[in-house]
Amino acid sequence: MSKFGDRGIDTGRGTVADPVNVDDLYQFLEGTWQFERKVHDSILNQEGDCIGVAWFSADEPHNGQDTLAYREEGGLEMGEIKTAVDHEFRYAFPANSMAEVRFPDGRFYHVLDLTKGIVRVEHQCGDDTYHGIFRVLAPQAWLSVWRVMGPETSQVITTRYIRVNPN
Repeated sequence: MSKFGDRGIDTGRGTVADPVNVDDLYQFLEGTWQFERKVHDSILNQEGDCIGVAWFSADEPHNGQDTLAYREEGGLEMGEIKTAVDHEFRYAFPANSMAEVRFPDGRFYHVLDLTKGIVRVEHQCGDDTYHGIFRVLAPQAWLSVWRVMGPETSQVITTRYIRVNPN
């Protein structure tokens, strides 16, 4: 068993095909994606579901680098809670194969490099540590899994993305 337990963070929850390599990350991400997210909170002993849409669209260059703006909107149901969710990030591309992911205020989040079709990332947020894995499942599908650990946090967040209207 990995340090992430048995929640599928190493394999992408039972995916058996090899990951798909991505040489041009900007081109791969740009466009509209439908997503389905599962949230498992071990402390609250609750499972949640979120369905929504995510957009990667061209944005103003950052330090001379091509940039995509990421925006997602969806609905989360977790226990008795039903709420709208939205997130925004900025992806700056110092190279075709790699993006620096940042929060809207410019703070660094993590680097994303999918040239091997799979990558592990980590982010520290206060007392919480986010261990992530991104895996390209097919030319029009990818997966992110975050294991969030902290003094009052123990979650696994699994999101599957499918491209809408692929070329």
